[in-house]
Amino acid sequence: MDHIFLQGRSGVGKSRLLREVMEPYAAELAGFVVQRLTSNGQSVGFRAVTLESGFPPPFAEYVPGQDGVFILRGKWDASALETAILSVERLSHDPGKKLILLDEIGGIELTSRVFMDALERILSGSTPCIGTFKSRENFAHTSSVLKLTCRNEHRELEQRLKKWLAPVTEQNYDEVRERLRSIIAEKG
Repeated sequence: MDHIFLQGRSGVGKSRLLREVMEPYAAELAGFVVQRLTSNGQSVGFRAVTLESGFPPPFAEYVPGQDGVFILRGKWDASALETAILSVERLSHDPGKKLILLDEIGGIELTSRVFMDALERILSGSTPCIGTFKSRENFAHTSSVLKLTCRNEHRELEQRLKKWLAPVTEQNYDEVRERLRSIIAEKG
């Protein structure tokens, strides 16, 4: 099974690239994306949004009680990520779903056995995954801010994904975009 997980520094455009290439195929995707939450123009958190209704906007105003929130004002809870990955796993068995999008993995979900077990089943399944994997530098920043203690789990997952990791830089951005387009065309 061929998967591909983009990896690169924060801000290089990994998620933007996935959205650009995959949005036209939203109906054929099972997956989730991370949406940044703001309040009064300031970033306050993140939520996992499944693609059942298509791609959500990359940013949204935080609303109390909003579903999918896993980071809010420096506090985190992996249960929304568990809900998202279990939904993705269920949808991945739909014959109309040709690809799985996981944008992004390699952070808080490493603390959740439920998430990691579902991820392993998805990676071992027959539907190709395309996503992003948090780089060591991005993970170090996230873990220092959120006090995560799962560095070993990050390295183990990185080793598991090693053959599928695709570095993204400003220099190879167009090349990676074309590679993704050819993978999607092959599956479509």
